[in-house]
Amino acid sequence: MSTSAEVTGPLSDRQVRRILPIAIVLTWFGPFSMDAYTPAFPQIQEYFGTSATMVQLTLGTTLVGLALGQLVAGPLSDRFGRRRPLVVGLCGYVVASLLCAFASSVEMLVLARLAQGLTAATGIVIARAIGRDVHSGPALARFYSLVAAATALAPMIGPVTGAAMVQAGLVWRWIFGLTVVLGVVGLVLSVAVLPETHPALIGGRARTVPRQARVPAHLLRRPHVLAAAGVLGLCGAAMIANLAGLPFYLQEERGLGPLVYAGAFTVGALCLISGSNLSRLLQRRILPQRLLTVAVPVMLTVAVLFALAMQARAPLFLVLPGFCALMACWGFLNPNAMAFGMTVERTAAGRASAVLGLAQFGFAAASAPLVGIVPRVAGVPSMAVVTVSCIVLGALVHFALLRPARVSAARWAGPVAEPVPAARGTVPTSPL
Repeated sequence: MSTSAEVTGPLSDRQVRRILPIAIVLTWFGPFSMDAYTPAFPQIQEYFGTSATMVQLTLGTTLVGLALGQLVAGPLSDRFGRRRPLVVGLCGYVVASLLCAFASSVEMLVLARLAQGLTAATGIVIARAIGRDVHSGPALARFYSLVAAATALAPMIGPVTGAAMVQAGLVWRWIFGLTVVLGVVGLVLSVAVLPETHPALIGGRARTVPRQARVPAHLLRRPHVLAAAGVLGLCGAAMIANLAGLPFYLQEERGLGPLVYAGAFTVGALCLISGSNLSRLLQRRILPQRLLTVAVPVMLTVAVLFALAMQARAPLFLVLPGFCALMACWGFLNPNAMAFGMTVERTAAGRASAVLGLAQFGFAAASAPLVGIVPRVAGVPSMAVVTVSCIVLGALVHFALLRPARVSAARWAGPVAEPVPAARGTVPTSPL
């Protein structure tokens, strides 16, 4: 299948090229905000004289904020354009990060982290919508693959940076200073560099989009959006459960030291990036929905083999490749599911992004606690039980909706389904 052209209306080639790096910065807010301060958990617990549960709650509330914030910011970006809600959200993110840095109690930190998640969600949901505004077909899928590969660096860089700051003797508050800097960088780029990409607002022809304030629920009547949300949410929940239980399994049960575990996690993150890049190469010839149909059963097979290896207490040189393969599968699956679900009319891109983001972060927020609740089954660790169960449910949702989902997506596939006004416009060849 040939590369689709982009229909960007009055946006120039130069403006289109700027969008990808800005989208990467915007999607960093979520993972960096979640992971950078985790090495300081013991320090935060000691500083406030509180329990480990309360410190962990600061992470849970961030996930809740990331889920709910997308449900608000997505529809607003359809109604008022991409830039205005984004600028407001990023201003809120900077303020919330400052509140985290100067929190006087753990309860205040919990609330500030909720606000940080709510406002960080603005960048994530609007970055996906911007991609849909300027890309379609295979170019849209490759855009999400590149964003996913670059965003995978955040869970690697965040904890390492936070750990280095703790090791250097800095107070945990300085870690939230980094999120302030990240928020300011995103805000400057959004104000000074990012063009308005909403198809009804580019070129300054209007200030609002009539009748675009509807909630995203109507998109759930489209089988392909529902299928993509189910796969993203359930398979993403499997990965969160896996990552929540893996440190305890490898360090407490198998005796790995923290540095060795960090090395294993880094290799896993590199495999995730490799999976995203492989997906990007295949998307030049194969539709995302076809790649997704292969990725889901492959990921399930890898998860089952990984669980069996842990149940048999296989040597780590057999267990760790299973973890890396699972990360690669998620890197491959994620952008294809995202591109499939975002195949909607451009004026609904914010709402579609909100539905997918709510599913991804909502299921993730629920799966992590399950690792501590679900018991072992026939010697299989609880994290593996939750991981396999979530992927099984994701596969059932996907294949139950497979045929109607393809029909539903076909209506919005391709750049000619919905041309953007062509004043001063060009139709550049996709740089992706």
